Amino acid sequence: MNATKHRSRRRVPMVVLVALAMALAAGTAYAAYRVYTDVWLPAQQNQNEQVVEAPEETVEAPEEITYSVETRSMDVSVPVDPYDAPGKREAQKWYYPHIEASTQSDAVDKINAALEESMRSDVEKTNAAPDTAKDMGGAIVFICQYRSITLTYIDNDIVCVRDQRYDTGWGPHGSTTVTGCAYSLETGDPIDPVSAFGLTPEQAKSAVADAVTAYLATDPSDTLSTNAVVRDITNMCLMSPALGSGVDVENPLDGCSHFYIASEGLVFATEDHQMGSYAYGRREILVAPSDGSLAKVGDTVAIEAPMGFSGSGQIPSQ
Repeated sequence: MNATKHRSRRRVPMVVLVALAMALAAGTAYAAYRVYTDVWLPAQQNQNEQVVEAPEETVEAPEEITYSVETRSMDVSVPVDPYDAPGKREAQKWYYPHIEASTQSDAVDKINAALEESMRSDVEKTNAAPDTAKDMGGAIVFICQYRSITLTYIDNDIVCVRDQRYDTGWGPHGSTTVTGCAYSLETGDPIDPVSAFGLTPEQAKSAVADAVTAYLATDPSDTLSTNAVVRDITNMCLMSPALGSGVDVENPLDGCSHFYIASEGLVFATEDHQMGSYAYGRREILVAPSDGSLAKVGDTVAIEAPMGFSGSGQIPSQ
């Protein structure tokens, strides 16, 4: 009995220790539960709510660029005729477009610089041209007696200009040349008007043949057959006017072409003597109408170039 009582007394502290350990574990678990329910869980819910409730970022659409065009001019002193009117010069204004964009555009700046520089180069040459036969020293001197660059088409992607000039070497008459050039409004680089309009070279040649044939059916050449005119024009229509083919263009715009784009569509500009005699004149013929245009293949397009003078360099009527 005494031994048993002694063992029971020794077990009492062990029971107490176990009870204390269990109480401590329960307290720790309860504290962890309270931390989870009172601190971590509300914080997590609040964070989730913030993520859900955070407004989405608005992505603003890029501002649409709009364009306007201003006609600018340069003053020019043009020799009238070193042989028939020695020493006489004529004051003129030569015109060219200046494009303004609603936001800053390197491409537009590049296009404006190209147009202005090309015009200025001819102005300086004409201002310095001799106005007497003596000053010419017996040589044949070709000068530009008139030039005008006109904007004919612009959209969000391209702009196209028509470049008209009258050059002379003081013979019976000078030569009128009309060329076109398109530019990318993204890069400012020149683009071929045919490809800018969406035609392949072969499609362009075929369209030119159809348009010239249609035109001559109502206004026949005074010296040439329709077959001869069509053959000559289709053989050279894709050549650069600066490379010859009967056109004396000393200072052309980069990428100049016999084509230009107008509101009516793609236009082909013929040369002097190409459709008949010099008196028959040249033509600017629609070869591919734009969508929605009321014009048709073979129609002529009339774009008035600003005239700043009334001398011998007047552009022959079409």
